[in-house]
Amino acid sequence: MRRLVVGAIAVALFPVATAHAQSKEDLAHADALFNAAKALTDSGQFTDACAKFAESKRLVPGLGVTLYLADCYEHIGRNASAWTEFRSAEGLARERNDKRAEVARQRAQAIEPKLNRLTVIVAPNIPRSGLQVLRDGVPVAQEELGLPIPIDPGAHVVVVSLPGHKVRTFNARVDAAGQTATVNVDSVDDESPTAPLAPAPAPTPALAPAPALAPEPPPQPATTSPSSDPGATRRYIGLGGGALGVVGLGVGSAFGLLAMSKRDQSNKGLPNYCDQGTNFCSQTGLSLRKDAETLATGSTVGFVAGGVALAAGIVLYVTAPKGSAQAAQGGVTVSPAPMAGGGGATVRASFW
Repeated sequence: MRRLVVGAIAVALFPVATAHAQSKEDLAHADALFNAAKALTDSGQFTDACAKFAESKRLVPGLGVTLYLADCYEHIGRNASAWTEFRSAEGLARERNDKRAEVARQRAQAIEPKLNRLTVIVAPNIPRSGLQVLRDGVPVAQEELGLPIPIDPGAHVVVVSLPGHKVRTFNARVDAAGQTATVNVDSVDDESPTAPLAPAPAPTPALAPAPALAPEPPPQPATTSPSSDPGATRRYIGLGGGALGVVGLGVGSAFGLLAMSKRDQSNKGLPNYCDQGTNFCSQTGLSLRKDAETLATGSTVGFVAGGVALAAGIVLYVTAPKGSAQAAQGGVTVSPAPMAGGGGATVRASFW
């Protein structure tokens, strides 16, 4: 019934005021997604419909598609997402003096008592400078800490990081309507419990001397295979670490490019994005900038982890011991060498 009400009041999918800012391809794609989503809702396939409504709104934001998306979220139990979209639709409608503002307000008001909420509390002794808190991959503003923020039912992950400290991960889950959860961040360091001491071994009783046996022949010296390599395992681990490092650097680069792309996309100007001069953003522009911040964080983590893994792999490979035959045949050596502007190192390698 609620879906029919939304369908009756959503006369136009995309307002004329914003349509001119979109490309013809975006308009056509968004329209196709919207029509496909409506067909899915008619057959009761709301989960697939919501994804199409959301993508249609991303391409061409509008009041009508926002109302449809909010209604779809409510059908699949994502009350926090539905409440957010109804509030957004109310704001858009009031800006245009549209009568649908009151309908959006009433729908949001009806959902509010059923909202799940998650509160992230950070202890006062934890420094705020450089502190980053992510809730399901989305940055949590300092102003939101300690406040019950509406969330959809299900499992949620809170990640807390501070320069010079290990990253901490907290898990929370809410299921029933109106249920709340709290994550208390009392420390930025994992508390590792002290391992219990092993009991001292019992004294071994003295044994009677064994009868003398005939002397055994002296053991023959072990013959070492010239192809034995005591450092092979270590070098394999080094190669694996180096490969992981290269992958990490690649991931960091990819995330960095995506972050710059999101940032550039958000700076297309108002009313749909952000104005670079005033730094004022619409909801879409703010969402793009938050995406860019998240991707930038992933890029930094990728570069740091990749660099550490690559460096560790090189050290393991270079310092791995070799058999005498292999040492004579080849290996990797590092020696200091003067270079312009300072010192350096020369790496020489030979392979057998």
